[in-house]
Amino acid sequence: MKGDELPDDDHVVRYAKPTLVREDGSVGGEAFQLRSGEESLSVNWLECFPGVSKPQQVAEVRRRSRLRLRPTGRFAELQAGRTKQHVHEEIESLRFVHDPLSEEGEFEPDPSHSEITGLPPADSPEAELVGDMIAECVTAVHPSVG
Repeated sequence: MKGDELPDDDHVVRYAKPTLVREDGSVGGEAFQLRSGEESLSVNWLECFPGVSKPQQVAEVRRRSRLRLRPTGRFAELQAGRTKQHVHEEIESLRFVHDPLSEEGEFEPDPSHSEITGLPPADSPEAELVGDMIAECVTAVHPSVG
């Protein structure tokens, strides 16, 4: 339900545009930092699509995406609870919150849309550190187009 915190055992993916994907295919901490004017980071909750495989969940995220997905971009996967636990020493306010999107124009509803909230402000040393710590929690990297 909108505004509820995601279960700790569940997973999200965050789209990393090509400039944030390293040569080895991994995703750096810059993908997990707020930009100026942002208050949260958009992610997609995989378990929102139950009863299907992980590749099918990621395919559903791709299909409903409102972003311009590039072939060399990637989806970085995180487990909510593990990520919160890992960054807890630096920041206790990190949350994964359900924020589904309604139908809008040509876009169908996206029940998987969620947000990472409680991040440090953009362009701060703490933002860089926390972004790198979140990147350490990436459990898988998926192609952005399939």
